[in-house]
Amino acid sequence: MKINFAPADVPLVRRIQTAAVLQWVFSFLALAPLCIILFFFLLFTRFWLISVLYAVWWYIDWDTPSRGGRKVPFLCQMRLWEYMRDYFPIKLVKTADLDPRKNYVLGFHPHGILVAGAFTSFCTEATGFSKLFPGLRTNLLMLPLWFRAPFFRDYIMAAGLVPSDKESASYLLRQKGGGNAVVIAVGGAPEALDAHPGDYTVHLANKKGFIKLAIEHGADLVPIYSFGENEVFDQVENPRGTWLRYIQERLQRIMGVSLPLFHARGVFQYSFGLMPYRKPINTVVGRPIPVEKNEKPTAEELDVFHQRYMDELSRLFDEHKGNYGVAEDAHLISDIKKMSSSGSSILSALHDLPSVPWLTRSKIVKHLQVISVLQFVITFLAMGGRRSTWVRNWTVWKYFRDYFPIRLIKTHNLLPSRNYIFGYHPHGIFCFGAFCNFGTEATGFSKIFPGIKPSLATLAGNFRLPVFRDYLMSGGICPVNRNSIDYLLSSNGTGNAVVIVIGGAAESLDCAPGMNSVTLRNRKGFVKLALKQGADLVPVYSFGENEVYKQLIFDDDSWWRTVQKRLQKILGFAPCLFHGCGLFFRESWGLVPYCKPITTVVGEPITVPKIEEPTQDVIDMYHAMYIRSLKSLFDNYKTRFGLNESDTLHIQINIYGKVLRAVFFLSHNTVLDT
Repeated sequence: MKINFAPADVPLVRRIQTAAVLQWVFSFLALAPLCIILFFFLLFTRFWLISVLYAVWWYIDWDTPSRGGRKVPFLCQMRLWEYMRDYFPIKLVKTADLDPRKNYVLGFHPHGILVAGAFTSFCTEATGFSKLFPGLRTNLLMLPLWFRAPFFRDYIMAAGLVPSDKESASYLLRQKGGGNAVVIAVGGAPEALDAHPGDYTVHLANKKGFIKLAIEHGADLVPIYSFGENEVFDQVENPRGTWLRYIQERLQRIMGVSLPLFHARGVFQYSFGLMPYRKPINTVVGRPIPVEKNEKPTAEELDVFHQRYMDELSRLFDEHKGNYGVAEDAHLISDIKKMSSSGSSILSALHDLPSVPWLTRSKIVKHLQVISVLQFVITFLAMGGRRSTWVRNWTVWKYFRDYFPIRLIKTHNLLPSRNYIFGYHPHGIFCFGAFCNFGTEATGFSKIFPGIKPSLATLAGNFRLPVFRDYLMSGGICPVNRNSIDYLLSSNGTGNAVVIVIGGAAESLDCAPGMNSVTLRNRKGFVKLALKQGADLVPVYSFGENEVYKQLIFDDDSWWRTVQKRLQKILGFAPCLFHGCGLFFRESWGLVPYCKPITTVVGEPITVPKIEEPTQDVIDMYHAMYIRSLKSLFDNYKTRFGLNESDTLHIQINIYGKVLRAVFFLSHNTVLDT
């Protein structure tokens, strides 16, 4: 492919325009993940206090995005955005006055790839919105997930962006005095998949939520069409019925964001890259549609206003298309086709595969798509995991085992004719013992327990990551959700052992050298699951799991612990302030765990009957039996692995959200009455 480089004598002002757009594309595509990485990276440096203080601020400021955000006029008026405007260029066109005493819902069409017209016109003053519509304040709605990225959330709020959920929009439209304009890219992420040059498809026919929002708050509806929004990027052809489109739609449903395969030009050459083309974007704001407030609109009322909105948008398009290079015979298309069910989509894609047009494109694109197709087919068909004996027996796991070292101790035989639920304790920081013993063959699990297949359960979110999910499954790791565990215990024969780290993320907050604490007292879901499947319960305690990292542990009633718990609920994992040693110097700080032995002891199985609808009394009885068995296991082996006779197992009790520590001195005859 011949590369068409930019000439050396490009005027300086055009280079500045390119730089302005480059930073915007970078912010849109990469800044959020970089901010997340920076947040956690700082925790392990001398600047750790920055992340800790920000975490406190984040906790205090958590509700701000859904309460109008925090728009900063200085940022919106920066000269930078004028250079970005002139790059395309972008123009905002007014067709009617908007009364600043009213509130408005502005429907933006089409979404395009990166919504350049909406951002420039409604998040900055580059196109002069405040001069064209005096008295109005705009807030552009954006996917809520971006407001969970530290630092990045503050940046986008400064530009007037707020989460695209009902709570955020309703807060703005409830404000008295009017003057609030909520801008919604109605087609959302799915519409981006139809953002091809010359395409005028909008996803609107089945979108009525914004209509209901406007009626409930008495906010006038204003259609907006941005001519040229679809022209600034090329996208790989992805017509419906092809494998590529089905994969994109499926991933969009899972991840919440669409993944169009787009490209345009580069920074210093015009042949390929992620920089948009220099093509004009003209954002035309239509006439307002008056809406009377009705807190409980009927379906018929929604249909009426929805039809009026569609008619007004079509009229706006037809009136102005001739001014902006659109063919006279072009018409706005409202896409009403919904995604097919999984089975029918696969059959359709298989039937149409030989004639899929994107298979005839360049070799690079074709190979990328083939990889994506194969990955998705594997993702769709995989059920109950897909372990690989070869991966589990990699030599690298033996080196991993010997680093600590890690040992697996058997106390009783396990029958291959039964299924089991292993309760693993404690969580530690990274569950090294659980992974090495049950996710690999480094400690010889299959030889110690012949006929038993272990499946270590971990966060379900990890299995939404392509390629990485297959790496996890190859070790026999499965999602820790009811569907996966039910399948392994009911539809996969016998000899299955599902390993659940009972304490989960919450328990890791109490993991430190010398601490023998487990979060178990109110964790009864695994017991109920065992009863419903008739799977025997097996307590497992890993001595030394808490010794391999040092952690700063805060009191339960402190601000710091409250912040950690709040972040744990938000992120799904606990933000522990821990450290180990350095990679090259044992005396230094780092993320490498200390070389401390980990000994995992598998206890005696508790025979559990199969009861499809167990009562709470039965669940409590077997839960108490499990605690006694775990306590007995700990007491019988603690002195063999470096603990003192006086050391006891602490059981975490969670009551009404407040964690209390209780020490149970249990014997085989002790009955829990707490």
